[in-house]
Amino acid sequence: MNAAAEFGSTNDGEGSPASLSSNLGVAMRDMQPDGRHGITRARRGAVMAAIAVSLCSSTLDAQIRGRAAARAPDAGWWFSGGTAAVLLNDISDGATRSTWKFGSDPRWQMRGTLEKALDEATTIGLSAGYGVVDLSLSPMTYTAAKPPTSPELPRRCATGCDAQTQLWTLMGQFRSGGTSGFHTLFEAAGGVTGFRDLRVRADSAGVAGVTLGPTQGQHDLSGTLGAGFGYGLSSTLHLALVQEFGMGWHAKSDLPDGTGRSWRARTTRASLRVGFGSHR
Repeated sequence: MNAAAEFGSTNDGEGSPASLSSNLGVAMRDMQPDGRHGITRARRGAVMAAIAVSLCSSTLDAQIRGRAAARAPDAGWWFSGGTAAVLLNDISDGATRSTWKFGSDPRWQMRGTLEKALDEATTIGLSAGYGVVDLSLSPMTYTAAKPPTSPELPRRCATGCDAQTQLWTLMGQFRSGGTSGFHTLFEAAGGVTGFRDLRVRADSAGVAGVTLGPTQGQHDLSGTLGAGFGYGLSSTLHLALVQEFGMGWHAKSDLPDGTGRSWRARTTRASLRVGFGSHR
């Protein structure tokens, strides 16, 4: 009987612990002195080769079965709060028959988000921002061929005046980035930017300013793309700094011919992100 026959057929379970134990038992038995037949060198080599094959097969099978599963997020939800410095270009507004000029200085907003974790590094949610910002109003020039229908500016604004408005944002947001230590991140958002309670600023005597435009304010379709850096203080506490670029579309009604309705914004945001809740 040759070595393959002594070890038996291994068509089923050749890498299993039972097969390995059987092979080792045969090997030990064959190593014992045999009064009738001496163990040949070739037979001893076949025994050792069979043991090596069994060990390798068993080890590989154990490694495959022990593969680690993908890690779940540390938190199911994230809340963030911070400030945003917004640079807005000029906006042409037919409802007030003026150009809104925000100047070169940043306008400040408070901003927060509530996000649902999809995996370790990806969230979707809502973002909201609010701030009272200063601007100046400059009357637009109309032609006799297309006269405006909106009320004209107050007399004190005939050559321009200072004003204030509430700047609101409400957007759906997608975020992707690292989870620990220093990491990069990407954000995209789309929704509405609102300008409410536009009024001429109070004069030097403290007299309240005149309200301008529609009482419900104006709401522009808008969107942003941003990228930045984050640092994880812990698995559920992160700092983030983001630079984003946005674009919006103002109301087209009552604008002079050839006047554009789109506007652009550049925003720098700093925020603290806090994770909470279960991913389930």
